[in-house]
Amino acid sequence: MSAPLRVLVIDDEAPVRAALQAEIEEAGAPSTGGAGWQVSSQDFADVETTLVRFRPDMVVLDLLEGQIPNESASGNRSFEQIRDIWFCPIVVYTGFGQRRTFDEHPQIVQVTKGRDSEAKVLAELRKFVPLARLIRSVHEDFDGRIRQALRDSVHALGGQIGTGYQSPGNSALGRAVRRLVAAQADAGASDNGNLEPWERFVVPALGKHLLTADLLRSVDADWQTEEAFRLVLTPSCDLVPHGSSQPKAGQVLVAQCEPIGGLGDLQLRAEQDLSGEKKRKSQRRRLRDFVREGIAGPYIPIPRFRGHVPLMVANLKRLELIPWDRIRADNTNTEENRGQKVYRRIASTDSPFREMVVWAYLRVTGRPGGPEVAVEGWVDHIVDYLATGEQ
Repeated sequence: MSAPLRVLVIDDEAPVRAALQAEIEEAGAPSTGGAGWQVSSQDFADVETTLVRFRPDMVVLDLLEGQIPNESASGNRSFEQIRDIWFCPIVVYTGFGQRRTFDEHPQIVQVTKGRDSEAKVLAELRKFVPLARLIRSVHEDFDGRIRQALRDSVHALGGQIGTGYQSPGNSALGRAVRRLVAAQADAGASDNGNLEPWERFVVPALGKHLLTADLLRSVDADWQTEEAFRLVLTPSCDLVPHGSSQPKAGQVLVAQCEPIGGLGDLQLRAEQDLSGEKKRKSQRRRLRDFVREGIAGPYIPIPRFRGHVPLMVANLKRLELIPWDRIRADNTNTEENRGQKVYRRIASTDSPFREMVVWAYLRVTGRPGGPEVAVEGWVDHIVDYLATGEQ
């Protein structure tokens, strides 16, 4: 039987907190194999400490009407703390009937206070159970990795601890633990089988600098529009500024992306008849080689990351230079770019897949040129030699 799910109720009215806590605690187990609920409730004071101590799986939170201000003692401030300090699903429990949108925190629902509203809150909490259990498992996994990394790093560093950079964030111990946790997480990703295709992506894009093999998308297109994407090809060392200097690259070299169904030589057109078993096996074999090798002709296969990146290919012979002022950190556009495509970085590519993109680009562009040769005659000579041994 799994541990109880922890629910934190935050409201400035004591009767509201008491009614909600009673409704949740008296309910049965939230799912098969569950062990019920563990509920804590409080007002808006010292929410940050409670989040760290109680580690809630879900929060029921009262909010004020209007935009979210940075008030020190309100549900709106608590909302910011939950998002930044302890991410978990939230049931917004408010006395105002007007619905609000919560674009920055996708796992939020709103329940208006009123008749039978406690039961409605409980119903919404039940819907969050699978996600809450999943988030808890990730928290527990990384907590365990950090404890193990601390133990191993202290032993490994020995007398080095306390030397070098003295600030906690840059100490030898802190840097060693970060590296070890990252390595453990990366190694653990493949313990139970092969990586999923989408695991090559880091979404949202990691770091503030553009790097080789990052994916850009036009800000005025949705995620399923393949032609709106660009694959960055400029070397990372020319994209990252050093100190106060500007990046070496004045513009960013990218490959244009295309629908994967356009690859006629790989028999990938969606409308193609696949009824023949031989044709299906041939298509799967060609696809397997394409995906495994990471390139076919000038095309690089790009897997789908649903909601962000479509299934598509990057064409290394359709190149484009994008000025820096047309690459944004968000979806905003500016007056000087009116009429031009503006791009936003959608995803980073994790190593070693970043190196695969570099290799594929060098393979296409680094191929030495030469005059046309009488290939058929050359082939005939080779075949005759293999058959007779005569030059």
